[in-house]
Amino acid sequence: MLKQGSLLIVISALLLGCSSSSSEKKSDVKKDTAKIIIDQTTMADDSMTEPEMSDFPVNDSLNALANIMAGIEDQYTFYQFIQSSSDFKIFSKNFDKRWMNYDSTRLMNLRRFKENEISKIVKPQTTLFYPFSGPDILHAQTFFPEADKYVMIGLEPVGSLPDFKKEEVDSLDTYFNKVNTSLNAILKFSFFRTESMSKDLRNKEVDGTLHLLFLFLKRTGNQLCSAKPISIDSIGNIQYIKSFSDLKKLKTNTRGVEIKFVNINKQLNTLYYFSLNAADGGLKYNKGFTAYLKNMGTVNTYLKGASYLMHKDYFSIIRKVILSQSQHVIQDDSGIAFHYFLEDANKWKYSFFGQYLKPIPMFAQFYQKDLDSLYKQQGAKPIGFGIGYNFKDKNSNFMIATKQN
Repeated sequence: MLKQGSLLIVISALLLGCSSSSSEKKSDVKKDTAKIIIDQTTMADDSMTEPEMSDFPVNDSLNALANIMAGIEDQYTFYQFIQSSSDFKIFSKNFDKRWMNYDSTRLMNLRRFKENEISKIVKPQTTLFYPFSGPDILHAQTFFPEADKYVMIGLEPVGSLPDFKKEEVDSLDTYFNKVNTSLNAILKFSFFRTESMSKDLRNKEVDGTLHLLFLFLKRTGNQLCSAKPISIDSIGNIQYIKSFSDLKKLKTNTRGVEIKFVNINKQLNTLYYFSLNAADGGLKYNKGFTAYLKNMGTVNTYLKGASYLMHKDYFSIIRKVILSQSQHVIQDDSGIAFHYFLEDANKWKYSFFGQYLKPIPMFAQFYQKDLDSLYKQQGAKPIGFGIGYNFKDKNSNFMIATKQN
């Protein structure tokens, strides 16, 4: 059984700083030159400085760990005892096939839709806001690769990085099986099931969103620079926490992680995931985070598989943040109820895709007659793929609401 927590790895000073190359090269550092100890609970080098142009601080040891979590074979020396294990090889081989099929079918369709439709309507903003996201950086980055910052919110815990030990290498199949299980819904249906996530991301092996965030980031070609546990102070500023184990013990309404990474276009991005209660009852007593939201400024907001929460009166705070600060709101019908756009002081223009049908039986009470009428009146372009709760191609809906200045 794999344990979570701090893993002290002795590596060379040559690898403590992040390399200037984003390619995954074999480390040439010998064990007997090791001088520095890194606390893997943060996996960040405080000596790193902001890069200039294409000189980004890629962290080799963090990428080596993430590759294990994502089932990617590499030439790093850090985890060769895992790379050479039968459990890893089986997971890697099987997941390679699973991901290749997913990438060549679903992700290809998403990228095509982004290029042919989203890019023609949505003006990029520095920040992409994605509440009720869970660990779904996959759709966020695929649809909005131009964003510099991704701010994501979910109920799921942040978790901690796995503590892979040589003496426990024979039990790796438990970890990989639970990773596979936690991915079933998102890869098949395009969304995470809240009920499943409460179990899949709250066990000893896979204890939070970090595992899937890393997997998605690596599988889509990103290179990691740092992963730091964070919280938010009373006036909305980010506070860095010493370790993920300390973050778990922290008495706070907001636990999060800051992940810096270099994307395939050699641009430095920052991902913030916050674990918190986004209902009015939670945000009312979380003044620091509401201040943080206000400080984001103008954003684009993406909503998918949001359980129709913002149709309800007691999600008014976050709904108002989105309507007031978003230049574009891109969502399926489970996001903000359409009548709130119509009632908003701002004027909105709408672009519709797919087909609006009644919600699935679980959410049947959230049928929107006004949205149905406008879909039929204005018309909608084909969507070409399934997304959201009505994930069958002919049943999915997708709306882009653009604020008129």
